Amino acid sequence: MEDVLGHFLGGDADAVLDEIEPVYGIIPDDPSELDVGELVGSTFSRMSQNVGELHVRGYFDVAQTAANAIVQDGTRRTRMFGDCVDQPTDDHASCVAPFIDSFGLWAMRRPLTDDEHDFYLDAVFANDGASYEATPEALADLLVAFLVSPNFIYRLETDGNEIDDGLYELDAYGLASRLSYHFWGSMPDEELFSAAADGSLLTENGYAAQVERVYADERTRMTFERFFHEWLELYKAGDPFGGVTSGSPQKIAFIEGYDVSPQLRDNMIAEVLEMVEYYRQYGTFDDLFVSTASFARTEDLAAIYEVSAWDGSEPLIEFPTPARRGLLGRAALLAAATVQTHPILRGVRIRENLMCDSLGTPPANVNVDAEELEGIVTTRERVESLTSPGSCSGCHQLINGLGFPLEAFDSLGRHRSAEMVIDTEGSVSMLPIDVAATPFIDGLSDGRSITGPAELADELLQNGKLQRCFAQHYVRFALGLNADPSFGGDPQTIEALSNELSSGVALSQVFKELAFLPAFKQRLRGDES
Repeated sequence: MEDVLGHFLGGDADAVLDEIEPVYGIIPDDPSELDVGELVGSTFSRMSQNVGELHVRGYFDVAQTAANAIVQDGTRRTRMFGDCVDQPTDDHASCVAPFIDSFGLWAMRRPLTDDEHDFYLDAVFANDGASYEATPEALADLLVAFLVSPNFIYRLETDGNEIDDGLYELDAYGLASRLSYHFWGSMPDEELFSAAADGSLLTENGYAAQVERVYADERTRMTFERFFHEWLELYKAGDPFGGVTSGSPQKIAFIEGYDVSPQLRDNMIAEVLEMVEYYRQYGTFDDLFVSTASFARTEDLAAIYEVSAWDGSEPLIEFPTPARRGLLGRAALLAAATVQTHPILRGVRIRENLMCDSLGTPPANVNVDAEELEGIVTTRERVESLTSPGSCSGCHQLINGLGFPLEAFDSLGRHRSAEMVIDTEGSVSMLPIDVAATPFIDGLSDGRSITGPAELADELLQNGKLQRCFAQHYVRFALGLNADPSFGGDPQTIEALSNELSSGVALSQVFKELAFLPAFKQRLRGDES
């Protein structure tokens, strides 16, 4: 909507967008838990194709509000349709017809067919030929019809040459939309439309030039920020400020000497996004897991990392401990609202989101009460007591061995060699921690042990699961589908990207490479049954 209105109205588009902003609230948000089958790990908002009555009503109300805001204002009406609609005549067909073609290109993201042109001119604008006068009502009806069209609201790919049974090559306009919506999350710009119109987008050199241009655009940064945010489920990051206002003696003792504010969680998330953006431009996949550089721009998080705040320049600021490496050592993925850490949740994140292993649903009779242990114990000892009996042990061997090495960090994200155990009165005991574990990366038959979080990162990278899982998530995000073949995934594409990630190819090249693979340039005919 914003791009279309901006193209035709220029600066006046902002006023129209302000008018329709309250109406957007009618449209339900896409769910974060998407009903798209048995997905392992992260899901992405792009994968939601759900639509219901509230969506339809919302789309219509937005379209109606936008249309009225345009046609009832003389300046906006002229900018949208041209001054010919104000000429004193009862036949504005020759005036409106060019608008239908130009607006149709931007609304449908392809040229209109002759039948579509006639429909919008004769059936919609002229009310089945009753009148071709450009009344405000007729112009509003024309805009609404475009703005509620499925071709405007959704990306419908119907054109292209059939190259195999049910497999089609995207035409130039379909390819332009694939590029822009993948890298920008928005429609093609004028240059992409021009490349589609003159056919250069379908040439090897012309396509490569557009991929480079599109990838270098600022909108691509915003798209990948969204990808990483959803892949890592940063919206689930724990809030260290939790419990601070309650005056809990345990919490107060735990955060003493640190600036724990309502902004700290956002600063932690921002640091992860700074990190992945840096390596998206200048690094490799391995850097995401072995980097010992801080990207904390704020003093509160920098203090947790025991470094000075980063100003965005080179050289990068290194962590003082080699234990903190890559994503696994970032506060946003370690922090919690509680004083205690959550090694189970940390392990599940690695197993499901980073390795794409399925853990299944805990049994209905799961025991959530640990056996009472004598004396003061560490979080690890408590978790081992809780998860070792009966039906729990099988799954938790796959979880705990990934979470226990991260006990090197507390629930504020600070590195530690001892766990601060605080009683209800605020008295502190320091207990030595054990970060050695058997992570069972390849399953229960994989009995290799590790000594801490740095070695965990190395073992995960060497195994190859991280690369394949990341490639699977990227394909899901890029194509808006489940990467499992039974849900329309593409194992060949995943394998190709995974191999490049493992080979140390620059992330920027891997991300662009998807646009050159067959799956990106093709579409499958949907089930017509």
